[in-house]
Amino acid sequence: MGIMLPGELAGLLNELGYTWPKSDEAQLFALGQMWLELAGSLQRTAAEGAATAQRLLDGNSGEAMAAFGKRWTAEGSAITVLQKGATGAQMVAATLFVCALIVLALKINVIVQLTILLIQIIQAVATAGPTFGASLLEIPVFKKLTDVVLGILVDQAIGVVLG
Repeated sequence: MGIMLPGELAGLLNELGYTWPKSDEAQLFALGQMWLELAGSLQRTAAEGAATAQRLLDGNSGEAMAAFGKRWTAEGSAITVLQKGATGAQMVAATLFVCALIVLALKINVIVQLTILLIQIIQAVATAGPTFGASLLEIPVFKKLTDVVLGILVDQAIGVVLG
């Protein structure tokens, strides 16, 4: 289960026109782990296959063995497909880890910004008496500033994902 937004901050986020992301950084990380496990499995299978093929080639000779050796190392052969598959699985895992970190960073930054906004609102309400309500006029400004910051954070996260 990823980071969940506390109820007090959820209302503020909705008031600013945003919704809490449904992306679960823990699930993205777990999925990345699964892809890494797949990469390891493919690498082990490729290594076992290469070792078996090498023993076969070392223990035998002739035209058929030469043809087998040539085909075994050719582009598109089983061993190269396994090796490329392992590399691809590692790349997918790394991408999922990066996405999990982006989601986590965005959620933390949103919580920080909403907490700052909540503190500013509380201060404005607390000083409403001594300022004869003038401090309450700051609340819309604080909300707009937080809205701008949240927009920048979302744009930065999208920029990182899209490269």
